[in-house]
Amino acid sequence: MEHGSSPSHDTIGIPLKRPEPGQKQTPMGYLRSRLITGTLVAFPIVVTLFFARFMFNLLDRWVDPIMIRLFERQFVGVGAAVAVVLVMVLGMLAHNVLGRRLIRFGDRVASRIPVISAIYTGAREVTKAFSGDRTKNFRRVVLVPFGSSEAHVVGFVTAEFDADGPLGRERMVAVFMPTTPNPTTGFYLIYPARLVRNSSLSIEEAARMVISGGLVAPDPDRIWGKPASPDRLP
Repeated sequence: MEHGSSPSHDTIGIPLKRPEPGQKQTPMGYLRSRLITGTLVAFPIVVTLFFARFMFNLLDRWVDPIMIRLFERQFVGVGAAVAVVLVMVLGMLAHNVLGRRLIRFGDRVASRIPVISAIYTGAREVTKAFSGDRTKNFRRVVLVPFGSSEAHVVGFVTAEFDADGPLGRERMVAVFMPTTPNPTTGFYLIYPARLVRNSSLSIEEAARMVISGGLVAPDPDRIWGKPASPDRLP
């Protein structure tokens, strides 16, 4: 049933504008709304398929010279299969002592090559910053004022402690505020707990939102939380 005038998020995550109760929708309005909704549904699918096809063809082009030399013909999909095998091998190497030494050696070499080092180091820091082990250091997601009392930013709580302030002894919260789209850089800020708003977002949800610049964001009601109470802070 289609009712209600405000846009709502269906189970597919697409904002759907419902017509007013009792309002008759014209054939052109019906077609236009379905065309817009279809476009919203198709866009992420097309982008995903385009990227997947690009990577699939790129991997095949890398492997094709080897296949032609060995078998005098090309094999579709061999590049993707080889990539999966290589990733598995890297994972296996990372789990043994000799493999970790080889990876550390390659890491040092890549970090010393001009131009390449900047790209490699940046990509490596992104994976380190938001890997499972590092995100465990973030206690929870919060919203804190930044620039003015009316503007808030997403941050990750890293520590909590008591300190003397203008109002006497009070609870303080240390917050890391990442920047978009590179979350490995940011600001380290310390706020009184009374200025911090708890968010319902998980660490992973907030990280995805920051990296995407807000393009990948949950429901706004889950982002905007309530002011934290110093007595309820863990």
